Amino acid sequence: MTATEHRPTRALLPRRSERRGISAKVQYRRSTVRMAGVTLDLSCHGVRLAAMERLRIGEVLWITLPGLPPRRATVKWADRFDIGCEFDDALHPAVFDRIMMSDPS
Repeated sequence: MTATEHRPTRALLPRRSERRGISAKVQYRRSTVRMAGVTLDLSCHGVRLAAMERLRIGEVLWITLPGLPPRRATVKWADRFDIGCEFDDALHPAVFDRIMMSDPS
């Protein structure tokens, strides 16, 4: 694994929005390949996924969160099968809250 595939250290950088743990089955698509994944945590600006394949930094995905149409996101870091993605358009806080309230865990 190359250095560019590891998650960058972000300890000193403040988050733009609250991140909360969530376990929800999602689908993601890159190009024409559709795969299943599981969210590990979610914020208004992004999501951390357990993916079924290794993805590369910079790849564009379409992620389908529960009850929402697919949203475009870019892989910002990858650590084996865990990936961190940033949404092109942030989730509205009310949409984020609705998703979190529907999580059974």
